[in-house]
Amino acid sequence: MLDDELVIETPERVELHYVLANVGNRFLAAAIDHLIQASAIVIVLVIAGAFSDWRLFSSMGVWAAALTVLAIFAIYWGYFVAFETLWSGQTPGKRIMRLRVVREDGRPVRFFEVFVRNLLRVAIDFQPLPSYAIGVVSIIFSARSKRVGDFVAGTVVVKERATEAPSLDEIIKVSEIEQHRLERAAPAPFIADTRQLSEQELRAVQTFLKRRFELTAPNRMALAMRIAQPISLKLGIPAETLSPEALLEEVERQHQAQSRYFD
Repeated sequence: MLDDELVIETPERVELHYVLANVGNRFLAAAIDHLIQASAIVIVLVIAGAFSDWRLFSSMGVWAAALTVLAIFAIYWGYFVAFETLWSGQTPGKRIMRLRVVREDGRPVRFFEVFVRNLLRVAIDFQPLPSYAIGVVSIIFSARSKRVGDFVAGTVVVKERATEAPSLDEIIKVSEIEQHRLERAAPAPFIADTRQLSEQELRAVQTFLKRRFELTAPNRMALAMRIAQPISLKLGIPAETLSPEALLEEVERQHQAQSRYFD
């Protein structure tokens, strides 16, 4: 099955491209997770057996039996909820297969979406045969490779790229020594008061710098120009000073430097 691409346009008109996970990838990730779950349940039963003379529930007290059942249930159902919440849409199986659950708008999942999609996993998607087929058929035939839980929770499962773009912090984070050296070697091409920019404009700059490596070269150049033009006019920066992308980098660098003093 060919991989489908999901394209999301943010309010700042930045296009984010994701590759949807197909049923094969998701099956392997689920198999790894279920193997970990089964191992954890075996460990719980071994511990319970050791404390009950290996007669398990027949010789257990009520509280001991209740705790054992609760632990097994927590592993069976809480495993996915806990990992996808704490690991921002990933479980050990998804991490190994480089998959991630995200919201339909591309933002990270929250506890509510994780809870709902996994509640439907237990209730419908992954019940024993023949109900098990519901989840598989839904993934195969839905436009965004969704199972029932994804439809209700408003989530999709995507593949992570083998080479991820650097984060915004990695792009703009410069040590103090290096920053002083750069400032002495080459003065800033312009000085701008970034407080004149609105939150929406600053967010557009930051989103572009963070996601630009996911764009094709023509789209990247066109989007940089579309964002940089109104910002350069507002800040009084001559258009020929820098290329649009370099201008946005310098605006963001100065915004980060100025925010340390003005916040």
